[in-house]
Amino acid sequence: MKRRYKFILVLLAIVKLGCTEPAPTELYIPEVPSDAQVDIEVLSPEPDLYVYQNGYDSIGYVAPTPTNKAIINLSGIRNTYRNYTVKRTSAFALFIDKNEKALTPDGRTIGYLSRLIGKVSFNNVSAIPLLRRVKYKWDGAVVDTLLGWFHYYAQKNGSSPLFPFPYNSSISFKVEPIVGNDILFNMPTPEEIIGQVRIHGTRRDKNLEIKLKWNATHTGTIELVVGGINRNEISPFPLYKIRVKDNGGISIPNSLIRTFPFDRFNQMVISFVRQKFAVDPNINDQIIVAQSIHNIKIDVP
Repeated sequence: MKRRYKFILVLLAIVKLGCTEPAPTELYIPEVPSDAQVDIEVLSPEPDLYVYQNGYDSIGYVAPTPTNKAIINLSGIRNTYRNYTVKRTSAFALFIDKNEKALTPDGRTIGYLSRLIGKVSFNNVSAIPLLRRVKYKWDGAVVDTLLGWFHYYAQKNGSSPLFPFPYNSSISFKVEPIVGNDILFNMPTPEEIIGQVRIHGTRRDKNLEIKLKWNATHTGTIELVVGGINRNEISPFPLYKIRVKDNGGISIPNSLIRTFPFDRFNQMVISFVRQKFAVDPNINDQIIVAQSIHNIKIDVP
């Protein structure tokens, strides 16, 4: 489910399945300025089905059910909380078999199986095969199921050729398939994005405003992913994605902030994302993207 609006937010409900469970949170559209020129994408197609804490802030991918057959993703990531920032590099290659669906016990599709196709490397550093898992809610409980494999790489101890992330440059990507010829191409990388979050007012006084700023390129667009997280959790829950011009700043209206489910999450995570895409004719139905991500976790007064 993908919808476009002019700065219109539809919140995702986090509810459980089953006739004895509470009713879903009502989805509604708050009043927003009529002249706001941005696009909003609802991130979860079935918010009452997915637990959907897939670590998007660490792998740079938010879609719970990939629709492309091939997804190649390279991310340079900054994680900031208060005055502390950590950098890391993450990359993965996911190859989907759309003939193999993963179903819930009542027959609902929660994704497609993925498979390994040979050897994958980023800048001559081999990706390792990892099991791919998805979580969903069933009969009042969280179910963890396997959806196959994917090729994954994460920089460790600053020792990888991918560290530091080569911003505004390129890296080489290579697939050595079990069957067929090798595939080799370059992935262009974007300029690094560095964001700032300014908070004014408080929730108690109902005048909370959040202003976002970043180092602009004044070309193309960026994405802003807003999620919620609790202090005892590792991964945030993404609520919505805003696509705006890369012009350096935006204010989130108070009418939207009031819809944030603070009863479920006591912190927010705002992710600034700048991307560059590539295309290779040897790969069908593809998304090939390198991105700079700055995740900022905030305590909201």
